[in-house]
Amino acid sequence: MINISVIYGVVAVISLLLAISYCVFIHKKEMWLVWLYFSVFIANLGYFTLSISKTLEEALLANRIAYLGCVFLPLFMLVVIGKVCNAPLTKRATILCTVISGVIFLIAASPGYTDWYYKEVTFTIVEGGAKLQKVYGPLHNLYYVYLFAYFAAMIGLMAYAMSKKKIASYKHGALLAVVVMLNILIWLVEQMVNWDFEFLSVSYIASELLLLLLYGMIQDYELAVKERQSEEIIDNVTERSVTSQYSDDGSVKDEELDITEPLFDADELDKLSDREKEVLYKLYSGKKRKTIAEELYISENTVKKHISSIFSKLQVSSREELFSKLKIK
Repeated sequence: MINISVIYGVVAVISLLLAISYCVFIHKKEMWLVWLYFSVFIANLGYFTLSISKTLEEALLANRIAYLGCVFLPLFMLVVIGKVCNAPLTKRATILCTVISGVIFLIAASPGYTDWYYKEVTFTIVEGGAKLQKVYGPLHNLYYVYLFAYFAAMIGLMAYAMSKKKIASYKHGALLAVVVMLNILIWLVEQMVNWDFEFLSVSYIASELLLLLLYGMIQDYELAVKERQSEEIIDNVTERSVTSQYSDDGSVKDEELDITEPLFDADELDKLSDREKEVLYKLYSGKKRKTIAEELYISENTVKKHISSIFSKLQVSSREELFSKLKIK
């Protein structure tokens, strides 16, 4: 039979690797998600160090480490959910929640100093791992109220965001609901069943992965929207540039369209690479992406990347902004 401390150790290592991987490999980081990842690691580190404790004092210290992660984790999850739902918490609400979380942690960390949280606590070994046997004190129920309040806030925030259509799609909303309900369900089961293993340590990791997946889906969705908007802008620019080659009666003008003159102010053009300028001029002359790719001997996908870079460097996000910078003859 596998020792419980080994399982906790593996879970702690996995949660640490996930936190490090997110910080190293994800370029566009959400800092609250970083805090969430490390709070999961701290909670699992506490579970592991508790399981290998040799004395009551060591076990109580490990218990405090576990509570440090567990108490602040719902706060970080609520803030992340607010951002995902496009309904972020206000600065005042975030500060208030942080203060409340700090107070709850101090109460949860009080065993060994007061009998507020645990009236009595003893140290035992179960299935190769250390465990605390507790008799709860008068303030222990505050932790349950605290968790219930956060779970209710998460559900309420999601319901509000979906009713106001702030969430990108119902698919995103459904995945977010799974994240929250998974933790609620496992927490409720653990309250009803006396297990020697804290299954929340595993559900935290599952929540991390689901939230990361959700963030990826939302970023892809936003990128697709921006690309559609960019293409719409480009199409309008192309239409205007082609139209400028015709006379009022519809006949083709004798002179060719001059695209050698700067389309933008010199300061604006300096932001673009030589290749991006080539792409910009060809767009202005009315050529499609496929044609541009063939003439420049690059792929159509590369042309799309150049176009995206052009709009980003020139800080154009709408048709009006683009036309205010363009100098169309």
